[in-house]
Formats: sequence, C-alpha cells, structure tokens
Amino acid sequence: MEQQLNENEKLFGELIDVLNEQGMKFEPILMKNIFDYTSKIYKDSKRYKGESTLSHSVHVAIIVAKLKIGIEPVYAAILHEVPKFEDYSYKDVEIKFGKEIATLVKDASKLYLLNYDGQADVEADKLRKMFMAIAKDIRVVILKLADRLYNMRNIYEEDEEYQRLKATETMNVYAPIAHRLGMSEVKSELEDISFNILNPEEFEKVRNSVELGKEERKEYINYRIEQIKSLLEKENIKATIYGRPKYYYSIYKKTKKNNCRVEDLFDLYAVRVIVDSVKDCYSVLGIIHQNFKPMPGRFKDYIAVPKTNMYQSLHTTLFGEDKAPFEVQIRTWDMHNIAEYGVAAHFLYKEGSTQMTDSDEMLNWIRKTLEFEQEMGEVSYSDIKVELFGDEVFVFTPKGEIKSLPKGATPIDYAYNIHQHIGEMMVGAKINGKMVPITTKLKNTDVVEIITSKTSSGPKADWLKHVKTNSAKNKIVSFLKKQSKEINIEKGIELLDKEIAKTGITKDELLSEKYIKPMIENSRYKNVEEFYENIGFGVLTPKKALNKILDEYKKINKVEEPEKIEKFAVINADKSNYEGVVVEGIDNCLVKFAKCCNPIPGDDIIGYITYGKGVSVHRIDCPNISSLELTHKSINVSWKKKDNISYGTKIIVIANDRNNLSVDILKMLQDTKVKITGFTAKATKERECIIDITLEVASVEELQRTIKNIKKIDSVYEVKRAK
Repeated sequence: MEQQLNENEKLFGELIDVLNEQGMKFEPILMKNIFDYTSKIYKDSKRYKGESTLSHSVHVAIIVAKLKIGIEPVYAAILHEVPKFEDYSYKDVEIKFGKEIATLVKDASKLYLLNYDGQADVEADKLRKMFMAIAKDIRVVILKLADRLYNMRNIYEEDEEYQRLKATETMNVYAPIAHRLGMSEVKSELEDISFNILNPEEFEKVRNSVELGKEERKEYINYRIEQIKSLLEKENIKATIYGRPKYYYSIYKKTKKNNCRVEDLFDLYAVRVIVDSVKDCYSVLGIIHQNFKPMPGRFKDYIAVPKTNMYQSLHTTLFGEDKAPFEVQIRTWDMHNIAEYGVAAHFLYKEGSTQMTDSDEMLNWIRKTLEFEQEMGEVSYSDIKVELFGDEVFVFTPKGEIKSLPKGATPIDYAYNIHQHIGEMMVGAKINGKMVPITTKLKNTDVVEIITSKTSSGPKADWLKHVKTNSAKNKIVSFLKKQSKEINIEKGIELLDKEIAKTGITKDELLSEKYIKPMIENSRYKNVEEFYENIGFGVLTPKKALNKILDEYKKINKVEEPEKIEKFAVINADKSNYEGVVVEGIDNCLVKFAKCCNPIPGDDIIGYITYGKGVSVHRIDCPNISSLELTHKSINVSWKKKDNISYGTKIIVIANDRNNLSVDILKMLQDTKVKITGFTAKATKERECIIDITLEVASVEELQRTIKNIKKIDSVYEVKRAK
C-alpha cells in the first residue's frame, strides 16, 4: 500500500511539473480531489504488462497538457478510465468536479466502443464519421487522440497480432482525424509508429536511407540557415530559423508518389522561418527569392489560401549556388502553432476562466466540416450540409458491432437490418438496457437489443408508419400480403369493379382475357390473383389498376388515352348555349375544349366522342387529330353566337432580347383591353427572348388583331399561335 501511495505521489508530481512548464493554471485542491477519487476508483487495477491504470491516465493527461487545450481536458484525461469501473457514477463526478468535466469524461467513454475488433467489414470512413458524430466537443476528440498516441508509444509490449490490429486502426481512423484537425505532430507520430508495425521492412529501408546521409544534409541545411539568418539581420527582420527533418512515413509516401529513391528527394530537411507578422512573411519571401533562384512550380501560398485544416504557410523551393535544391517554409508564430497542433492551438487557457470563447465554440462546426473534407480537395457547403443533416445514426449491437441507419430510424429498422427473421419475430426492444417502444427513434451510440419470441404474430401494418428503410418496408409489406392474401384478392376485385363502373364499358368486356393477359405479361405481377391482391392491400390504387387495363384496351381498339381526355377543361352542359358550341343531333351534352389546341370562335372545329366524358372539341388543324380514330367517333359541332363569352388561347412571341420588352408588350395589351391570364418570358444564349402569353379573346378576329399589334413592337420579329 505504501509503495502504491509513493507511486501515486510521484505521478502527481510529474503532472504538476508539466503543467508548470506549460504555464497552465490549475486549482490545486481540485487536482488533489481528482487524484484521490481516481485512486479510489482505480485501486490497484493494471493495464498492459502491469502498468497501473492511474499511471496510464496521468501520462495521457500529460500529453493533453502539452497540447494546451485548457485545464478541464487535463482533469478529464485523469478521469477518462473511470467509466469502465463499477463504482463510477456520472452524477457523482458531476457533483464532485462540475458538469463540464463530467460531460467530457462521459463523451470520451463513448468513443471506447469504437474499435476494429470483430468489425473488419466496417469501412474505415464509417468509423471516422461515427467517431466525429459521437464527440460533441472537439476537446473530446483531442483527448482520445492523446490516449491513442500514448497507447501506440507503448504498444511494442503487446503481442504481434494485437499490434497489427491497433496499427491498422490507427492508420485508417486516428491518423486521418489528426490530419483533418491540422494536428501534424500527432498525425505524423501515429503514422510512423503504425508504419513500423505494418511494414517493418520498408520502414527500415527509409530509416537507413535517411540516416545514411543525415550528417551531410544537416551540415548543408545549417549552412543555408546561416545564410538566410544573415540576410534577414541586414533587413532588421526578427526571425527564428531552424531545420526540420521529415517523418519516415511522409518520406515513404513521397518516394511512392514520385517513383524515386529517398536520396533523390531534395526536401528531406526543410528550413523553417518563423516571424512575428504576415507582412514579415512576404518580406522574407522577397529577400530569399532575390538571393536564391526559385524552382518553377514549387511555390505555394497557403497564407492567402489556407488549407481546409487551417494550415497556413509560404512554401518555396530554391537552388543554392551549388545548384542543389532546398525547401523553405515561412510562417508567423500563430500559424506555426496551428501547423503543429491544429485546432488544439485555438484552445488557449485563460486564467480565471473555464469558458470557451465564441471563436473556440465555432470549432464544433469546424470539427464537422473537416471530417467530410476529401483528401485531395474540398467539398461544397451543400455537400457538407447533406452529410451533416440528412445523415445517418450509428448504433451498436450488444456485441459492439456498428450498424448505420437513416436518421429517424427505429428498432424496427434495426431488427430488419440484422435479419428479416429477427424483424418478424420481434416483440420488443431495449435501448441501453431499458425496455422502450419499438417506435422509439434511435440516437448515436445507442446499444440496441431486439426481444424476439417464437409465438410472435409478426409485423403489423401500423409498423409501416414508423420505419425509415425501404428494405424494412418491403419486407413488412411482403409478410402482410402473405398473411391476408385471400381477403386482399376479394377486396381488390371489389375495388376494381367500382372503378370499371365509371367507364361506361362493361366489366365482362374490359376484363376479358385479350386485355388482362397482355397487361399481366407487361407488368411485374405473376398472375391476375397477385394483381388483385396488390389492389386489395393498397399497394396499387384501383384507378392505376384500371389504367393498366385501359392501356391494353386502347392498343387493341385504338382509342384515345384517358390521360389525354382528363387534361381537357370540362364545361358543364347546364350552361345556356353550352358555352357557344352546338353539338349536332344531341341536346344537353357535356362539352369540353381540348387543351392541346384551345379552339376559339372563328376556328374550324370538330367534335370527338369520348367514353363517359362527353364531347371534346378540337381545332380542325390540331396536331392530335391525326392520332384519334375519327371515323365512328367524330361528330359535327359548330359555334353558336353569344355575347360576353371569352375563350382561352395561347400565343408565342419571339424577339431580340432588350430592356423593357415585356413591359412594352404588357402595356400594349392593357391599352387594347385584352385580358391576360398567363405571361412567362425567358432569354436564350443567343440573346433571343421567347414569351408565352395566355389570353382570353372573344373570336379569331380579336386574336389576329392582337397578334398584329404585338408585331409592331420594337425588336419583335415573330408572333404565332401555339399549337
């Protein structure tokens, strides 16, 4: 016990020393209370190869402290393992240490559910997306990255299989997240450790090649540093200048990309110049370019156009007097902090304040947008918006496997996602260990368990109102149809009979085999029983079912499609003079004007008898007349003179596009007292203006006068009646 106390005191002192070195203010009493609480919770628990849980947590806290994201995440790092222990209570942590720390610990604990174990079929991109969706606070992501970095530094004590599993997970999930958050130091170290585990031979080749000429390169870079320092001192520019070697995995990727050897790379070491202002950055660039020849195509201005992970710097590659190239990076101290620590650089600790600034709060949005950035470019705001707000909800099976479902999905969707048999036997559901209605909407990180029973009667029709996935809907529909097939067939026949009665065609005629058989062959139905079953179940409406049969009826008998008839404006026969049209030999007849040609008094017209729809009136030059069977269905119609009746028609105006053209046309129509019921205008690439005008006129003569007046308007070169 005494030895454990001494170890705890040593760990406590080590963390305090780091906090003091980093200039971070903390509350000694709160820190001591957190240490005492974790010591009590962790007791003598051990982790890898005998390391105590407290030692692990404190060393993660030290990494977090060096990232300077505030003192609260440091407190949370010490506590981040406590949710794994039975004595842990969120309320207890909240009461003892405050809501902010308690929430950080709680959210961090959720991320421990995410690993590759047993999930080889889950895409790395989905894991990254879920990782970012779970973490409501960017500091939780950084805390988890610090935890992974510490674990990877000590992973060589584990067996080879475990090393490869965690290295793969780190390379595919954690390193890309660190990259997208701009945390280059963390990202590069994670990549190098993983690279060494996953591809040790290539790692050794790169390291040996780098080490082989290391001293010569260092000497060369130091020479260039002294040259640049001398040039800047002459211009009184204060700067910190040093050489920076590349990381091994970064070098390896460059050799593969450029298909070259390590020794062929000229930027193994970069000269970094850090100054106090953006103005000084460009001044340094000018001085360097005056004294060294820049390599064409190798200058990048990431200050004017920052990378999407907030990285800013000037990059240029230069030739020395010996013609050997070398790279120079120029940035301010603020840019340098962001380049090294990414979003973590924005969390500057403020003495006496535990709140994040407004700009820091915006990082919660940055976190999300960065996650959906493409590796070699940017995505649009609309793409990000779709990803964030139209997106998925990630839940776990009791075994910890990830399931991705649409936002708003319920346990019903989840059950059918697992297997159709599970959905059909479902009688209840648990979320996070608690029984819930099966219509409950799922949330990120929910652990979902489906309760099944062999005596289940199967899905109910009401379930269809609560499912989001099409696969679940289709499976439920299929099940319900099988359960009530005979009832649905009878109901389908009854509904279709009622719809047929409206056509004026006898049931025996319309349902004869010569129409039904080709209809079934041209549809997805196996037989006529399935056709009726779909009507009865409600998948196919009686009207749509009838139209399928009428399509075949029309083909064989060459009759006009009902859809065309329905587009006509029906005029009630009860109106006197039948709106000015006389139908030969028929009194009190239903009349409608065909919308395809809009006949008006003065036009030569013809009547066409339709099934149960009265007589449709067309212009004799209507383009649709040729497709209608007029031999036994045409009928003579004529205009009957009647005052104060107007008829709708449409004209098309084509003109050279100019300002106020539409205004001039509308003014002329107003002056001549022509009633306008529709007006649309559009300009073409050829600077033409095409205007569609719907008018109400009393006769062809009035329409012709209107067309003549429009032609007089400047820029108009064609006016025609729409066909």
